[in-house]
Amino acid sequence: MSAERVREDADRWLRQARDDLEAAEALIAAGKFAQAAFLAQQAGEKALKAHWFGNDLDPWGHSLTRLIRDLPDHLGAALTGLLDSALALDKLYIPTRYPDALAGLTPGEAFNRAEAQAAAGHAHAVIDRVSALVES
Repeated sequence: MSAERVREDADRWLRQARDDLEAAEALIAAGKFAQAAFLAQQAGEKALKAHWFGNDLDPWGHSLTRLIRDLPDHLGAALTGLLDSALALDKLYIPTRYPDALAGLTPGEAFNRAEAQAAAGHAHAVIDRVSALVES
C-alpha cells in the first residue's frame, strides 16, 4: 500500500477515535454511563488500530492490551506505558453492552459517573499517545 494511503487510513481511524471519545463525554453529561464507558473503550481501540494502520499492519481483535502487546517490539515499546489504561478499557467491552453480563443488573444500572469518567480518562491517554506517534 502507498505511504499516502497508509497515512490516510491511520488518520481516518484516529479521527473516529476522537469522535467516539467526544460522544462518550456527551453521554457522561447525559447520565448514560455504561454507554459512555463502552464508547471510551471503542475510542481507545480505534486509536490503537490507527497506529497499526499507520505502520501498514493489519490489526485483529478488540482487546487494547493485545493490540499493544501484539505490535512488533519497535512499535509497541512507545505504548507499554498504556498497558494499565488498555486493561481498564478491555474490562468494559462486554459488561457495558449486554444485560446478562452482570448478575441481576443491566449495564445502565451498574455503571456510575466516576467509572465512565475514568474510562474517558484512559481513552484520552491512549488517543494522546497514539496521536503523537501517528502525526509525527
